[in-house]
Amino acid sequence: MNTRWFALAVDVRSERSAVDGLHGVVEEVFLPSRIERRAWSDRIKSVEVPLFPGYCFIRVDLNPTARVAILKVKHVVDVVGRRAGREGLAPSVPDTEINSLRLLVAAGRSLDPLAALVAGVPVVVGAGPLRGVRGVVECAVDGQRRLVVNVALLGRAVRTTLLADDVLEAPRESG
Repeated sequence: MNTRWFALAVDVRSERSAVDGLHGVVEEVFLPSRIERRAWSDRIKSVEVPLFPGYCFIRVDLNPTARVAILKVKHVVDVVGRRAGREGLAPSVPDTEINSLRLLVAAGRSLDPLAALVAGVPVVVGAGPLRGVRGVVECAVDGQRRLVVNVALLGRAVRTTLLADDVLEAPRESG
């Protein structure tokens, strides 16, 4: 089997329902999320929200049969980047991007989704809670360094503040 990660466009505010429907249809589903504090007139509540509203990631051997099964799931719109006339073909999301997103979410840090990619010198966190995360570093006007993980296929990114125990290294060449 040739399973790879793909991005799925899903109905906004129905991401969780789409993910629940995809279990059993694909090998693995990943919906990166963060905790956000929302204020109502009578209370403040922490709610879990998707990092990329309207998107989730699936690991699957994408072929025409699998694509049809995926599109039958309620709230799924389409595979991101699929070209009309080239059935079943879509660009995959690199494993390194998915792994970096998983590590960021698992670290429990404050995450800031960005609506655009961020250019910079690639780095890998070599030590600390974010060990293994690949991204780029940006320096904020307040002097803090932030780690940005780009998801090229979506044209979006997510960033978090780097702490003193996050040791950066140059990425090793793979292959």
